[in-house]
Amino acid sequence: MADPSRLGIELLHATAPTVGGQYLQALVSGVARHFPHSQALISSLQFQPRQHARILYSNQPLARDGYDVAGSPCEQVIRRGQPLLQQQGPAGALSPTGIDWQSYAAWPLHDAQGNCLGLLSLFCPHAGTLDDTLLTAIAPFALRASAELQRLQQEAAQQQRMRWHALHSSVLRQYVTTQQPLPELLERVVQQIEQQLPDWQCSIVLLDDQQCLHPLTAPSLPVAYSNLLHGMAIGPTVGSCGAAAWHGRRVVAENLQQHPNWQPYRDIATRFGLGSCWSEPIIDSKGKVHGTFAVYQRQPATPTPQAITILEDCARLLAVIMENSEIRRSLDSRTSWYQAVLQNSADAFSIIDMDGRFLEVSDCLCQMLGYSQEELLAMYLWQVVPNSSPELICQRLASTLEGGETFDSVNLHRDGHLLEIEVCARRLMLDGKPVVLGSARDIGERKALERLLREQACTDMLTGLANRRHFLQRLETQLAGPQQGSILWMLDLDHFKAINDHYGHDCGDHALTHFAQLLRQLLPADTLAGRLGGEEFAVLLCAGTPQQAQQLAEAFLAALRRQPLCYQQHTVALTVSIGQVCVAAGEDSRSLLARADQALYLAKHAGRDCCVSLP
Repeated sequence: MADPSRLGIELLHATAPTVGGQYLQALVSGVARHFPHSQALISSLQFQPRQHARILYSNQPLARDGYDVAGSPCEQVIRRGQPLLQQQGPAGALSPTGIDWQSYAAWPLHDAQGNCLGLLSLFCPHAGTLDDTLLTAIAPFALRASAELQRLQQEAAQQQRMRWHALHSSVLRQYVTTQQPLPELLERVVQQIEQQLPDWQCSIVLLDDQQCLHPLTAPSLPVAYSNLLHGMAIGPTVGSCGAAAWHGRRVVAENLQQHPNWQPYRDIATRFGLGSCWSEPIIDSKGKVHGTFAVYQRQPATPTPQAITILEDCARLLAVIMENSEIRRSLDSRTSWYQAVLQNSADAFSIIDMDGRFLEVSDCLCQMLGYSQEELLAMYLWQVVPNSSPELICQRLASTLEGGETFDSVNLHRDGHLLEIEVCARRLMLDGKPVVLGSARDIGERKALERLLREQACTDMLTGLANRRHFLQRLETQLAGPQQGSILWMLDLDHFKAINDHYGHDCGDHALTHFAQLLRQLLPADTLAGRLGGEEFAVLLCAGTPQQAQQLAEAFLAALRRQPLCYQQHTVALTVSIGQVCVAAGEDSRSLLARADQALYLAKHAGRDCCVSLP
């Protein structure tokens, strides 16, 4: 039997110089060394498709990477939330990896909120080999293992969030900058989601004007299954997608053989090997339901909070794309109509001589510019083209191609406002003299849409602040220039998970929006503020002293306390932790963000609801 005091000293020497995964591996190896032929494990808990533990670290090679918690001694540790020691195990007991064991000890690994993240377990082949004081000797190491495991999981979650933000920004950029057909673009979106989450089989289903479903893309689902959905009418109990589109809210069928909505379709689910289906409606800014985004899995499965966030984010992204696609289709139809009118009635056309004088104008051009025909025929082109001169206009006319060319331009309306137009110009001979024949159409709506999409690609859709990618780009640009008192804040809403858990994710979204509105109200107009992900924000103050920035932070903290969130007859108090650092000359963004993270960490450990400043 190992000496617990000696075990503690040796574990301290073995683990002290390590962090993260190296610490966890050193811990299980060090514990197992004191108990011959034993096995030590650190496992993380998963809840999909049922309570399951994934083995992360072990002192022995593994034949498998996980085990079911139900029915194992680990279940008792998780349920009670306390360490457990058994001197005598049941006859024929096997560890999660299949070795015989008689003595067992385990320590739950908790996060800062007391939730069980995983287990440190020790399985010994002989009864009575574990001393009763072992639990106390290992407890400090289990406490640090809890912190290391939580940090590793938070880093993994942060990387996942960054991948999702990158995916969404990439999709919006493709949509804005390419003419890729919508089905092809959305199929690529689904494929990228499935690459990151291999267990997911995703589907995007559209809703037509007759309230019937039509699959748009489902690359991993059987084609025969998607064909069955074509033309299916939605209803309050029609599977997952039909019900989600009907109610305008998420429908989660964790087990297709048990969910009442799937009772008529259970044979279909069995035939195609489908175990669960979570469906999120795609609803645009006007409240229109365009369809659903659904996730299937082969086994019954319950969505985790992270999975719910992904469902919501994907549905919002698809809603933006589909709403703007409708606007584009409307504009394209209008453009086709304009072109037909132009071909048949010389709509919005003009003939201009090489001196820039209007020789002929159509009624449509007169209406577009706000002048009568007589007035335009007495004018020159530079009078309706802002920021031009007679010399520039004549040079441009002289360079017009005989084969024709198309370009975007700006005209000045009679009342002074600017018109964004697309011009088609061709040089030709009229009565033996060179002239330019031009036609124009108003593209203001299209340009406004393009500007909106570019803004959406740079903006966090929930808060209206800069998204992570845009904020980091702007930060890099700012750091490349001269630094004169710039200061960076890192902000993290306190206890945000508790708000989501207690009031729901809709309240969480309102909390983030309320926080962002107060932030915009207080900060100077030229301040760069962005949402880095989840409840994490950053602010770059471009002027002022550290003392002034600290005073501004204190004012914001006070304003947030004075103005809690009012949500569905609830008053939700909000506080934030702020880490403040001064931008050093020549400092790169990686170093700056790391220092700001350190300051934020100190603010949290100082009790939250405060600002901690580092030089």
